[in-house]
Amino acid sequence: MAPVPDNGSGLLTVGYLVYDTVCLVATVLGAPLLPLLRRGRHGQGIDERLGRIPAGARGLARPLWLHAASVGEVLSTEPLIQELRRHRPDLPIVVSTTSWTGRNTAAERLGADAVMLVPLDFFWAVRRCVHALRPRMLVIVETEIWPSLIREVARTGAPVALVSGRLSEAGARRYRPVGWFIRRVLRQLTMIAMQGEADAQRMRELGGPEDRMSVLGSLKFARDTATGPPRARGARLALPRERPIFVAASTQPREEEMVLDACQRVWERNPNALLLIAPRRPARFDEVAGLIAARGLACERRSARGKSVAAATQVFLLDTLGELADAFPAARAVYVGGSMGSVGGHNVLEPAVFARPVSFGPDTHNVEPAAHALLAAGAATRVLDANGLGADWLSLLDDPQRAERMGQAARAVVDQQSAVAERTAEALLPFLDVDDVDAEPDNS
Repeated sequence: MAPVPDNGSGLLTVGYLVYDTVCLVATVLGAPLLPLLRRGRHGQGIDERLGRIPAGARGLARPLWLHAASVGEVLSTEPLIQELRRHRPDLPIVVSTTSWTGRNTAAERLGADAVMLVPLDFFWAVRRCVHALRPRMLVIVETEIWPSLIREVARTGAPVALVSGRLSEAGARRYRPVGWFIRRVLRQLTMIAMQGEADAQRMRELGGPEDRMSVLGSLKFARDTATGPPRARGARLALPRERPIFVAASTQPREEEMVLDACQRVWERNPNALLLIAPRRPARFDEVAGLIAARGLACERRSARGKSVAAATQVFLLDTLGELADAFPAARAVYVGGSMGSVGGHNVLEPAVFARPVSFGPDTHNVEPAAHALLAAGAATRVLDANGLGADWLSLLDDPQRAERMGQAARAVVDQQSAVAERTAEALLPFLDVDDVDAEPDNS
């Protein structure tokens, strides 16, 4: 049986009294809008947000409840669920998400027994959901600190775990004004498994109990190693292997201009180089195509191309979804976007799976453990602007052996971290061996 968490002092009661009062006021003020919400686009899944579990979750005996906020977190749980199924094939698993797109992704990809939207963190909605679901354990992925959700599950005696925990400095700052309350909420957690030591230290400073804390790594490492062998993909794009190809992946506004400036230096040295740009958001495909055209560069769009890339093409715009990983095997190097502003960086590990050198900007707080691991291994370069990126690409263009060494180092980082899902599952398993007395669910 899991140890009963320390619920703190009377300050916890005071904190929850304030929190519940705010939730109650929000409920009263929002109730008249409920009929309108049901008819509008935000009404999708409103019953689940109000604590009603879906039909697929009814009748499950003491399921593991796994909460992942949105698509990225959902996908990162895939190898964890596979590991748990391997050890406990009999264990029902329910996955909740914060977003509707995350819910759809969970339904399509995870093979869970049921998926649902997490209830609003109002005590009455969460209590209704927990009472009906009767979870054996709640596992929260990354850092979703919902006070009512944690309290209501802990009240039943079920353990509550935080896994693949990530806490940036900006995130920690947001919690500090109510640190006295968050400290006591965290004491209700039975297990806290953080991605990296920096995340763990920030969690300690918020009051996370040291004796329940460990550093197990990021589940995204495990997910990314499952992408496939380094050269098993790429055929669909049919990129010209005889040309040096540089990839700008998941770019955000203003990053496209930067990579075009950087590649201008490459073209001056080698006009045969090909730049592939994959904007992060489909809504920006036309905008990016316009930026490229304004520079007078020869551009092809994936959505309108023929069987092969024309010899005169300088920029290949990947304006389709689900094919970015197919570009990596052909790349000389990959710049990962979202790292030049305040976004926090996108997935720096996926190119590493394919043994490719990686570069990114100064802002990687969303992927800091992975970025740090790649930099420490000499597998990545942090660049500050177009000049830095251009210099990095020129160096890799002129020295293919260095590019190969960096790529192999990147792959080694991924291989070293591939056991994150296994380690996390092993840490969770002892808490799942709970007494099944009164295991029949309450579906009222």
